[in-house]
Amino acid sequence: MSGLIINADDLGYSPLVNQAIADLFAAGRLTSASLLVNQAASEEGAAIARGLPRLSVGVHLNLSRGRPILPARQVPSLVDEEGQFWESATFFRRAVLGQVKWYEVAVELEAQVQWALQRGLHLDNLDSHVHFHSLPAARRITEQLANRHHVAAWRTPYVLSALTPTRLWTDALATPIKPYRPGRLLAPDFLLSLHQWGDRLLFDKRVARLLVKPGVVTELVVHPGYVEDDALPPGDQLQPLQRQVEVDLLSGAAFQHWLKQLGVQLVSFSDLGRVGTAD
Repeated sequence: MSGLIINADDLGYSPLVNQAIADLFAAGRLTSASLLVNQAASEEGAAIARGLPRLSVGVHLNLSRGRPILPARQVPSLVDEEGQFWESATFFRRAVLGQVKWYEVAVELEAQVQWALQRGLHLDNLDSHVHFHSLPAARRITEQLANRHHVAAWRTPYVLSALTPTRLWTDALATPIKPYRPGRLLAPDFLLSLHQWGDRLLFDKRVARLLVKPGVVTELVVHPGYVEDDALPPGDQLQPLQRQVEVDLLSGAAFQHWLKQLGVQLVSFSDLGRVGTAD
């Protein structure tokens, strides 16, 4: 059996992002959402998650948008002179240059998970804004954090894009699924981003072959929102129009037909371990 997790990032980013995620879940087009905990609409996002017990919820760990949960003086290597997180490109550059203090990352991420837990949320997974947990030090911290708080799963680092070289696609389609090893977190086998793929996702034969491969669980990450949203910061990577495009695609008949044609089971992070066994 194969499975598809449809996960909405950025719950808590703005009221209209929250509304878009809730609407798509109600329509059966989402199975999971990742909560940003340091934004103006985070409390509302947490309340929405509590009100949707069937929605699988994770924390969207964040080191590059807004202010930290902890006072800036406790995490000085993570913030600029105004106490804001460095933007994504700057954060990655500082990490490569050794200017990020990873013990500060550890305490800040602990505070972010604690924020969610204190609001009564059961966490099925952890992932990160701009995928920073792909950095080796961040991966170790995230794994330790998950183990400490009994979070069973996280986002896979195996990203497949429309630009992924053919050789890697061939390897992905030909390689048997690796068995789960005790002591490691559960994760989907591959990650696809709707922002990167757009409606090409519905016509690419490589994606279709991957999604129906027995034993494969794939995460499709989406970033919903509505075009009327004026609460998102101007420098955000995904502006309201782009988020609306994703809502329209997920809501459309073509996407529903694609899912039905593939016959892929929609699952969530809480299902990992039960899905992934070949028919």
